[in-house]
Amino acid sequence: MDAYAITQLVTSFLGALGFAWFFNVNPRHIPIASVGGLLTWTVYWVLYQTMGQIFLPCIVASTFAAAYAEIIARICHVPTTVFFIISVIPLVPGRGLFYTMSAVVGADWSAFAANGSATLLFAAGIAGGLCIVTACVQTWKYGRAKVERLKRKQTH
Repeated sequence: MDAYAITQLVTSFLGALGFAWFFNVNPRHIPIASVGGLLTWTVYWVLYQTMGQIFLPCIVASTFAAAYAEIIARICHVPTTVFFIISVIPLVPGRGLFYTMSAVVGADWSAFAANGSATLLFAAGIAGGLCIVTACVQTWKYGRAKVERLKRKQTH
């Protein structure tokens, strides 16, 4: 692993840590939420290095972040969003948004199109990953509740 990759991983952890602190996450949960950011960026970084495109690595990393948040939230007995927001922070395309808006202000429409499309792919990947896990969890909860209702109905 080269120095650039290590820098990426360390800064993803520190960025998640900073946002966890900024959002007043319970101090007991800050380390595990920050590790979620590190792991999410690791998933993205590895896939990006092997695939060379943005969308699929982003959607897989976001799916990982949502699944991680669901699992850790159940273990810690806190809402999922506490961990999802912090875990997905490294994926938020701040640089892309900056360069997109800079291109608009400078009337550089080709740079706007390139940066804007990459930024939209990141945002769609984040939303898609969250939707995949949320749909699976909600379907599982619905199925579990239906089974419980059927069991109660059979015992009466």
